[in-house]
Amino acid sequence: MAVKKSNDRLISALETTMSGLTFNTDEISGLVRIEDENGELPGNERPSMLELTPPPTPKRNGHAGIANFLPMEIICLVLEFVGSKEQEVFAATSQVSRLWYHASQPFLYRYPKITGKNYNAFVTTISPSSTNIKPCALGSLVKRLDLSHLVHEGRPSQNARLLRRVQASLEEFVAPQASFGYNCIVALGHCHKLRILDLSLISQAVNLDDLFRHICDLPNLQALNFPRSSILTRPKTKFQWPQKLERFSLSGAILDYFMQEQSVPESLQSLQSLNSLHISHCPFTKQNSIICLLSALSQQLTTLSINYPMPCLAFNALDNVLNLCPNLTYLLLAADYISSHFFDEGSSPANHPLRRLDLDSSGNPGVEHKVQPNDVFIAIAEDRLPQLRVVRVSRRLKWLALERSEDVEDLIEILEQQAEDAGDHGPTGVWEWGDESGRGYGYGLDGVGGWWAPGGAGWVVGKWWENGIVV
Repeated sequence: MAVKKSNDRLISALETTMSGLTFNTDEISGLVRIEDENGELPGNERPSMLELTPPPTPKRNGHAGIANFLPMEIICLVLEFVGSKEQEVFAATSQVSRLWYHASQPFLYRYPKITGKNYNAFVTTISPSSTNIKPCALGSLVKRLDLSHLVHEGRPSQNARLLRRVQASLEEFVAPQASFGYNCIVALGHCHKLRILDLSLISQAVNLDDLFRHICDLPNLQALNFPRSSILTRPKTKFQWPQKLERFSLSGAILDYFMQEQSVPESLQSLQSLNSLHISHCPFTKQNSIICLLSALSQQLTTLSINYPMPCLAFNALDNVLNLCPNLTYLLLAADYISSHFFDEGSSPANHPLRRLDLDSSGNPGVEHKVQPNDVFIAIAEDRLPQLRVVRVSRRLKWLALERSEDVEDLIEILEQQAEDAGDHGPTGVWEWGDESGRGYGYGLDGVGGWWAPGGAGWVVGKWWENGIVV
């Protein structure tokens, strides 16, 4: 009974206090204002600025107005300082809290690291259904899709469905060794933001007619690496090349098409943006088709790489490359296909702008005797290669062997002298790489050497690296 009487008294007091008061919502702040019948606050007090201001952040750690978390914008700025491919870091930050999870999501899925162990989980996350009934917003965050670590995981239909889910944002794609079919090529044709397409690892034959038909209209494609195994069902087909193509790697049967036509397609010659070319793994390509291609692109090429295996090329098939391409600044050649005459006056024009020369080798017997350090030295001394600053050679050529060490020191000395006379403070010297990862050793005139490891192949600081070489 005592409790009931207490409640009745409390209700009676509230009714007495609130009688004659009205409750109005302020149009500016959205807060409720209490006024009496005269339109004034109780006690004749005018509203202060604090009364019209929304309440502060709720208490988080016992102190009013102080929160124990960072704003989303600050967290994103912090994550911007982390390397774009540091997936372990982003995976750890996404587990800190819900706020950090949402901030880390775009960074975590931008360059996903996909292996055979997490492939199925990744596909299930990005594409939970074979239809669009259950769409996933995470697919729009993926910018680089690298499936190079996959061998037999997945099916072509799975990879095609994955490409369709990420097509809105995908900029780089590296195809797997297997599990790549026609439906994947069709899906690539819808990736309009694609800049880099690497098909070099595909083991099964790819129909080039189907490939060109679906990628020719990609508006942003800049780099294209052809598969090592390809077929042409209609050899006389006039291929339409992507208009913004800047560099591409030829392999497989593609050069045979040029040889059969005896002329380079006009759509390829019209690509003014094209400046880089890489050729390798063309088992049936002969010298005529390569010369024909280089002649058509001679004025615009600044980067050229021709590497083994090219079994149909003669021992001196590429001796005239510097004459064919007068604007090259970077050149990689397999020593198997050049001779010492490559640096002679008839093959090396005066004042050629070449700055970097890389010499690789298949390791076949006798190749190490074809090109010597003195050949390069004479070409520099006679002003045929005055801009040359960096020479990189395969360890199989044995340039740093004891009997040739003095010749290499002379070459380094003239490289340093040329750079000093021209006021060039960039890297200068002779480097040697040995294993397949591209790790090598180099030194300059001061005799100080150092190991360098480029980290395989990929885009680093805006340049394409392959086996320790910026292409």
